[in-house]
Amino acid sequence: MSAIDAMPDPAWLRVLDASGGAEGGPEIDLRGGEADGRIRALYQPPRRDWVRMNMIGSLNGRVTGPDGTSDTLSNRADRRILGAIRRMSDAIVVGAQTVRQERHTATAPTRLCVVTSSGDLGGHRISEREAAASVLVCCPQSAADRVRETMPGANIEALEPRDGRIPLGAVLDALRARGLHRIVVEGGNRLISQFLDEERLDEICLTQAPVFAPNDAPSLPGSGTGTRFDRALLLEDEAGFLYQRLLARREPG
Repeated sequence: MSAIDAMPDPAWLRVLDASGGAEGGPEIDLRGGEADGRIRALYQPPRRDWVRMNMIGSLNGRVTGPDGTSDTLSNRADRRILGAIRRMSDAIVVGAQTVRQERHTATAPTRLCVVTSSGDLGGHRISEREAAASVLVCCPQSAADRVRETMPGANIEALEPRDGRIPLGAVLDALRARGLHRIVVEGGNRLISQFLDEERLDEICLTQAPVFAPNDAPSLPGSGTGTRFDRALLLEDEAGFLYQRLLARREPG
């Protein structure tokens, strides 16, 4: 049995706190026909240009379970929210480490944008046809041949690194030039830390699984800038998972 087949399958979600103005109301019946619409309403971006992070973590702040992926931390309610956020997004942004570690699959119709300095994208499960239709790789020109080797068919946007990293402003400009304005960043750790340090995230969506993960598993990202967020939404599900939606605290002016 795969990790996905073995995932807990909660029957309901409940709003515990909606201080950001989201509607509380009765439990969301995840077996009912209105569930997806209610989840979309709770996670709707407030404007066209919007960048958010979506991740899951364990009680000890790890982002993968015993199998080395997030599948053994997650459950079907978490994947339902993940799916809703993806469908409301124009593009999913990930680093090369996430592509390799999660053995990434295609995300169409939502575009997938991979940010990489090395161009090493081996281990994914994206076909050449899928890559040509829906994947954009942002990398240095020097890494373009490696991208073509490890993800044939992918579209390439050559960007000049600064201080050894791909500049996120240039990545977002490349996405918006293609009409992709609502962005969700899903990992990995270093890429999200860069988004946090540059204060480019409008929102954090964070699931907490009620389990401890291996100590040597990757941890949730950190930030050296003391970025602050205010909680707008807190949900729980039948299996004890917690779901937070937090909005960036912006200084006036």
